[in-house]
Amino acid sequence: MSIPDSQNYNATVVARIDYTPSLRTYYIQPDQAFEPYQAGQYVTLGLESSVPRSGEVIPEARPPQEGKMVLRAYSIASAGFENEVLQFYVAHVPEGTLTPRLWTLEPGDRLQLGRRITGNFTLENAQTKTIVMVGTGTGIAPFLAMVRQHAAVRPDVRFVLLHGATRRAELGHHGEFRALDFALPNFVYLPAISRPHLDPLWKGQIGRLTVFFQDQGRLLAEKARVHLDPAKTDVYLCGSPGMVRDISTILEPAGYQKWTRANPAALHVEEYWKDKE
Repeated sequence: MSIPDSQNYNATVVARIDYTPSLRTYYIQPDQAFEPYQAGQYVTLGLESSVPRSGEVIPEARPPQEGKMVLRAYSIASAGFENEVLQFYVAHVPEGTLTPRLWTLEPGDRLQLGRRITGNFTLENAQTKTIVMVGTGTGIAPFLAMVRQHAAVRPDVRFVLLHGATRRAELGHHGEFRALDFALPNFVYLPAISRPHLDPLWKGQIGRLTVFFQDQGRLLAEKARVHLDPAKTDVYLCGSPGMVRDISTILEPAGYQKWTRANPAALHVEEYWKDKE
């Protein structure tokens, strides 16, 4: 379904990959390329409220005003030097305001891309040279950017990605991460699914990602030779609020504090997740 163009739109969908009916990667080309940005940053995507909602939908939790742009912030999944076409890993939220409208987009359709890329959820703010990245669902998007940009050219940094989903099909970019794990000695990929009954052939880790942090991070130490010490290891969290809350709570007794501009520290949390709908 093609949607009408608008003077508010300044970018074009050039490609789309569907992983499941509710998970996609969009490739979006701005009319004017951005300057290089930092991996892990985000930008807004927007559509006019008149665009119909698509996919499996239920009544909107927050209906937009007629004639207004519907805007939401999304992490960029492409590396910071890939500024001509940006990638976004997106989940359909049936009660959402923007994502059911995004689900109408086909290659060639237009939308609004924010003019400013921003955010502090970047490796430039890391305190150590061991980076543990923890992502659930589309929360792995900023880690895609970080790994794509830094892992191959920073052999002095150790990268560990913990990737959680309910089932194998929802581990987006699983193949890419596995290939990088095989190719790069400084990158470790540890996926886990929380509902193994949906994937009887799954042979990997099961349970929520908190399992890696329990017992003073015993499993994380066994699988990735990483120790939970804020003087030695930075932890980045992006994904469901429950995961962020639970792992932050586990890390607190180990001395981890949340990074802020005023208090640079070793626990980094992406805060805008709740607005991704």
